[in-house]
Amino acid sequence: MADAKHNEPEMGLRERKKWQTRLDLCMAARQLTTERGLDATTTDDIAKAVGVSPRTFFNYYDTKLDAVVGPITEIGTPQAREEFVAGGPSGILIDDVIWLYASGYEPDSEVRESIALIAEIIHTEPRVLAAFIAAGARHEAAVRDLLSARSGGEVSAEYAGLIAGIMSCLTTRAAMSLASNPSGSLSDALRAQCDMAAELFRRL
Repeated sequence: MADAKHNEPEMGLRERKKWQTRLDLCMAARQLTTERGLDATTTDDIAKAVGVSPRTFFNYYDTKLDAVVGPITEIGTPQAREEFVAGGPSGILIDDVIWLYASGYEPDSEVRESIALIAEIIHTEPRVLAAFIAAGARHEAAVRDLLSARSGGEVSAEYAGLIAGIMSCLTTRAAMSLASNPSGSLSDALRAQCDMAAELFRRL
């Protein structure tokens, strides 16, 4: 696999601010839901926790449940998606898909906290688990859009769904692998999982 991890894209200030606000609202929604429960959490509470107006909240999410689920269709960072669609950074699809997913794993501390909150929420809020499952279809559609834009032609839903499913599995396994390595990098863990998966296919 080509080593692109030291060539992560930089976002413009405005893009980074919008991206961070979306993530901050998601984290606040998850934290408040963990503390109070979904029913006792309001969109006003979430907005206040982040320091934005209730109107701003609705620029990013339609409902508080959407905020808890988070930006499931935003794979990687905005600039990483742009570079991926343009055919980069390596030109090798599998390497670039891995790089794209890994680009959204910074900083590690926030991603780790987010994973821990999700794990806690889905045990107590069945609606959230159902929403995550439903969001899987939107995630697949987002992957399909990116692949189609990159290839210049429409890719099949089955192909996009396969890639989305593989990457979802590998990212979950990467997060789980860090239980015994708290100081490890999620990006590095993802790449390690992908390398193991590649080894499986090489043995066929």
